Formats: sequence, structure tokens, C-alpha cells
Amino acid sequence: MKIIAFFTSIMLVILNFFGMTGSNATGHKDYRTYKNVILMIGDGMGFNTIEATKKLKTDDLSMEKMPVHCQSKTRSASSIVTDSAAGATALACGVRTYNGAISVYNFAGYAVKNNVPKSLCEVAKENGKLAGVVTTDKTSGATPACFSAHASQRKLENAISTRQMQSDLDLIWGSASESVTEALCNEGGFDMITTSEEMNALKPGSKSFGQFNMDSFANVTDEGDNPYLYEMTEKAIELLDSGDNGFFLMVEAAHIDKFSHKNNIDGSTSQVVEFSKAIQTALDFAEEDGDTLVLVTADHETGGIKYDEAKDEYYYTTTSHTGVNVPVFVSAEDAGFVSGEAYKNCELSVQLARVLGWDEKVFPATKF
Repeated sequence: MKIIAFFTSIMLVILNFFGMTGSNATGHKDYRTYKNVILMIGDGMGFNTIEATKKLKTDDLSMEKMPVHCQSKTRSASSIVTDSAAGATALACGVRTYNGAISVYNFAGYAVKNNVPKSLCEVAKENGKLAGVVTTDKTSGATPACFSAHASQRKLENAISTRQMQSDLDLIWGSASESVTEALCNEGGFDMITTSEEMNALKPGSKSFGQFNMDSFANVTDEGDNPYLYEMTEKAIELLDSGDNGFFLMVEAAHIDKFSHKNNIDGSTSQVVEFSKAIQTALDFAEEDGDTLVLVTADHETGGIKYDEAKDEYYYTTTSHTGVNVPVFVSAEDAGFVSGEAYKNCELSVQLARVLGWDEKVFPATKF
């Protein structure tokens, strides 16, 4: 087994050299460093998802007011069309991996259990920053999991939740996952919260694990005192901004993807509007703070949305993901991202690490 592990590690080094990681990112101009970074992911949100939202709901979307507009190439290591797990691994760890992987190297999830890439959250904590994950998906869902755990397959809900509850993160908030219990949260040093009231009562210095209501997130209601995404974003920023060394926060709007899988364009565009409110919350803080960068993107596009010029309407062409590029919006022109450029998804997280002051010796990096 040691021989297999050795040769697998050598293979990983070779694959990384030829572009599995984003460490050789190109197109970045000079950039300044920022104390805080907020990465916001609209799951399944493509260019035409945004255009459909502007046609059906509102053309006043906060992301489009950001000064830098570029693109992300979303493929995984195993397919031109990525799933959310591989897509989020690229955005969390700066590496491309196989579909279904939760922040493990390509092939390494099977052969080298403890040889995993560090996420931006883990590197933030190691460097004295606070770190948190906010989502409207289950906390064990693919995107939040990639920023807070490691697992060979996204379907391993129990293992993912257990590792999240044992993590060093300061907050992990989302919809309830089956394996999360108050007792296990407490063992990991987390307070489990289930309502807006409990969330708003949190004080700086606390560790919290949010288990909210999935249906309320999908229907965009506060039924049962459930928080809205923008409210979670606002409170998470308040708590994470209490540290001396800054923070990293990931915020995911998960139901853009879920409604697109159902080809429900009204539901999907309503979720883009809700996501826009959370983005505006982050941008308002960044403007006031002066040392915070906000980057908005998607892990992939869902639904293959197209425009019918004759009918003057947007429509779906599939219930699955597609391999098209997705939008990237950046809140400042001095962060190394260039309008019009198309970056590999793994390059986005690498540049965010540079913006936070971490060079290639720190991120991408391996956790043994």
C-alpha cells in the first residue's frame, strides 16, 4: 500500500504541474492585498440566468454594478461538464478534481486518504483569520461541504457532517442535514441554531452551526422565523469582522440550481433576485470597510438557458448542468482580475489567496 500511495503522490505532482491546479494562473495584473474576502456562489447561475432575471424580475441586479466582469471555465478533471462538488473543490481549494469529490485530489480520494488539498477556509484559520460558510442548501451539500470538509464522494453525508462539526470554522449555516445533532455540534465546540432569533443573538467569539428550513429558503419566506440569505450574510459578516486579522466568508445561493434542474424559470429567477440582495449586503459592507473584496461567480450553469428571439423569451434546453462559461463579478479593479478574461475555475481561488496575502507556498497546499 505504501508503494501505491507513493506512486499516486508522484502522479498527483505531475497532474498538478500540467494544470490540475490553478497555481500557474495567467491574465492577472498587479493587485493589492485585502484583509477580508467574501466569495459568493450562485449555484447553477449562468449568463442567461441573469438575463432571464432581468427580463422577468428586475434589471437592478447588484452584481452587474460591480466594476470587473469576467468569466470562469467550469470543467472538472473528469468531465467537460462539472458537478457542484468538483466545481466547488476548484473554488475552495484551487485544484480540479473528479465529479463527486469533496475537496480531495483527483484519484487521491481513493488511494491516499489523508492527502487532501487545503481549502481557503482552512488556510484562513491557519493564518489567524476567521472563516465561515453560509448556504441555503443543506450544510452537507456539495458546495458548503467543499469549504468545510473532505470526502471521496459527495454522497457520504454522515462523514461530511461529522467532519464539519469537528472543523475549526467559526460558523457553518444552512439547511438541516440528517446527521447533524445538537450533541455532536456541542462536542465540536459549536452552538446549534435553528431560527433567526437564535442567529441574531450570537455574539462575537462564538462558534455556530445553523440548521434552518430548506422549504423557507426555496420559497423565500421567513416562515417559522427562518432567516433570509441576505440576513445570514449580514450577521455572518458582523461576527467574522470581530477578529483582528480579517476573515474569509463563502456565501452560496443554492436554489438557483435546484429550480433550474426542474426547468422552473420563475423559481430560478426569484432566487437570483434573493441572491442579489445578499450580494448588495456584502458590497455595502465592503464599501464601508474599505479593506474587503467581494467576488461573485457560479460553480456551473444549469438548464442550458437560451433566448428565443421570435417569442422574446428565455427557455431551458436541459434539466442538467452544461459546460458553458459562467460569469465572474469582482468588486474592485485592483484585485488582479481583468474584465473580459476567462479564467479556469481553480484560478479564481488561487488569485483570491494571493489577494489575501498567501503565495504559492501557502495555497494551493496539501493537508496530511
